[in-house]
Amino acid sequence: IAVALPMSAAVFVLAMLPHLLHWTGPLGRLLGWIHTRVFDRINAAATFALNAFVHGIYLPMLRWSLRNAPITLAAATAILLWSIGLCMTDRIKFVYMPKMDGNTIMASITYPDGTPASVTEAATRRIEEAIYKVARKHESPEQPLVELVHRTVGQPSTLGRVGPTGTAEGSHLGTVGVEIVAAEKRDIRSIEIVNEWRAAAGNFPGAENVEFATAGGGPGGSPIEFRLLARPRDMNQLERAIEECKEELKRHPGVFDIKDDSQPGKWEFQVTVKEDAKSLGLSAADLAETVRAAYYGEEVMRLQRGRHEVKLMVRYPREQRRSLADFENIRVRMQPSMSSILGRASAVATRSSAATVDSTPLVGAAERPLTELADIRVERGYSAINRLDQLRSITVTADVNEDVGNAQEIVNAMKADFFPGLMHKYPGLRLNWEGQQEQTRESIAGLKIGMALALVAMFALLTLEFRSYAQPIMILLIIPFGAIGAVIGHLIMGLDITMFSLFGLVALSGVVINDSIVLIDFMNHRVRAGIPLHEALLDAGRRRFRPVLLTSVTTIAGLLPILFERSFQAQVLIPMATSMAFGLMFTTALMLILVPTMYLVYVRIAVGDESRMVTEPEPGIGQLSTEFAANAELAKIGQLAAVSDPKSPTETVRQPLPADTVLLEPIDTALSASSMSSERNDKGDGEEPSDQAGRVERQTARPRQQSWPPPSHLPRTGGQD
Repeated sequence: IAVALPMSAAVFVLAMLPHLLHWTGPLGRLLGWIHTRVFDRINAAATFALNAFVHGIYLPMLRWSLRNAPITLAAATAILLWSIGLCMTDRIKFVYMPKMDGNTIMASITYPDGTPASVTEAATRRIEEAIYKVARKHESPEQPLVELVHRTVGQPSTLGRVGPTGTAEGSHLGTVGVEIVAAEKRDIRSIEIVNEWRAAAGNFPGAENVEFATAGGGPGGSPIEFRLLARPRDMNQLERAIEECKEELKRHPGVFDIKDDSQPGKWEFQVTVKEDAKSLGLSAADLAETVRAAYYGEEVMRLQRGRHEVKLMVRYPREQRRSLADFENIRVRMQPSMSSILGRASAVATRSSAATVDSTPLVGAAERPLTELADIRVERGYSAINRLDQLRSITVTADVNEDVGNAQEIVNAMKADFFPGLMHKYPGLRLNWEGQQEQTRESIAGLKIGMALALVAMFALLTLEFRSYAQPIMILLIIPFGAIGAVIGHLIMGLDITMFSLFGLVALSGVVINDSIVLIDFMNHRVRAGIPLHEALLDAGRRRFRPVLLTSVTTIAGLLPILFERSFQAQVLIPMATSMAFGLMFTTALMLILVPTMYLVYVRIAVGDESRMVTEPEPGIGQLSTEFAANAELAKIGQLAAVSDPKSPTETVRQPLPADTVLLEPIDTALSASSMSSERNDKGDGEEPSDQAGRVERQTARPRQQSWPPPSHLPRTGGQD
């Protein structure tokens, strides 16, 4: 506010200054003195410096470029290729979304499922002490580094990212969240604080996963994230492949926090009914009910206690439920018929006589040991099972230190060298890339479609404006050269190319073609006026230099506050502003040279003989009507003018002009309102646009006072610059 209010007041005074000069009081005289002594001198000095640059530097460069058009175009193309090649080196890397310097950092720790809460709490306290240790190294008495620390046990954390966690709530999970001061109040980045925090915390024996990260905004997903899928019967191959992928990621520098969402669960007894027991009619449900009744209990009755009923549960005594050895002694009660059948089967197995077997009576319910009826295995299951398209899936994620490695390069290397061999080794696997890789692919595909539609729309509008197919292509060819400034700008600012950088290039194309339209439209106008091609191109560059420069300077000045902003909200927009500001800066300089050069090459290809441009305009340069061609010839003579006869709307009458009248240049009726307005500003108040029939009326004009004398080599049309 302290800066915005004075600037707003200054802008208001400058806007109202022309009106305030008409005051006759003391304030009006003071403002008039300030205007005369300050603003007029600044304006004169700026005009003198600009004209000196145009005539001393720009026009000689333009003349050389026109004389050596192939060299100029080849040099510009070489610079463009150099900038593209620079993006393929280690100097500038592509990152889908940069890690922003936020004010929230987090750490999470995961122990095996079933770990007591006391163990997890001790680990989180150790992580908390580590962040205070790091803070004491970088804070001052006036400005502490840490503002708030929040520690939780029993709940998972996504660390500010959307993606698979593979964990549920439980005492084995712990999280520590830290809020640090804003980026403007510290000299160290949040990612550097996280790295020091990770080193100060050390290792945690027994922990399955320990992760430190910044809780920044932006799209979800990790820099490296892929999913392997397999059929359930190939689960062993899937697990082996996952371990090989994690080992491969460890080989790349800068990769850390490698994990997968296949988290092991608790140790469990897996009971399987034996085939002999199945033949006796015993099912897995019978075994499950018996085990549940032994440890959890089974309801036998309900007792009335006032208005409420109390369940009476019966289960094994505590002494028989504390030892795993007692699990094998659980008895399974069989039905009477099943007991008799089992007794007969035992007699046959001992080779008793048939009479003895047949005389075995049916006894009551019998109990058999659990190990006699089922196979018992102690295994560790999964805390969660993920499926995709009816296939078992495991997702691997990893983070990358952008100062050491690049996620895109690591992914490309794994696609080329590692995964082909892995798929050949395990043919039943399927690979899906997800996370930022998937979002990068989708974003770039959408950006290509949008850019193609925008180019088609611009080409259609420019074709209608210029009535040519070649000139719109010439205007659109300037757009790729904006990448030169964008790449150099990222190199100067020390930034990686992101998706927002590409968005800035798309926005830059609109500003670049506006300046190209101004130049080419004025070139067409000068050529139609009968000026030789080389002189028309030089005159267009000289006359349109100021409008093109002001358009670029004002746009760049508006982007400067974003470039130097350090707040968290502006960090996403800085790459886009860099592409626009530096791209416009370099493209403006190249455009003032390339557009006249490409126009010259275009005319040589389309017409062949440049001298025909005056008397035989070709399609694409503008078809002149009979009246306009006559006016162009009269402008060359400088003694006659075409005057419309009010009695005959289709005929023109040539009359001599008075000696003190300066002949004005003819104006093409196809010019846009902006072009005619800018042309009137250059020529003075004496020139008006023609009517709908394309006729140029005779008008009396005053000779223009020129602040800068034109060079002697430039032609004068109709006695006027």
